[in-house]
Amino acid sequence: MNPDTVHDQPRQQEPQEEPMLYCPVCSSRLDDIKCKLVCAKCGYFMSCADYY
Repeated sequence: MNPDTVHDQPRQQEPQEEPMLYCPVCSSRLDDIKCKLVCAKCGYFMSCADYY
């Protein structure tokens, strides 16, 4: 393949992570535990009632 034609191909976008999966206090990734999203670093949590 000619290297000059590589840029003509459409780029595949990487999947975007949902912002709600990150802690609004410390920006760590939240763990999904049953019906809660919990931050192991600072203790923040959201119940399923908060995000549905």
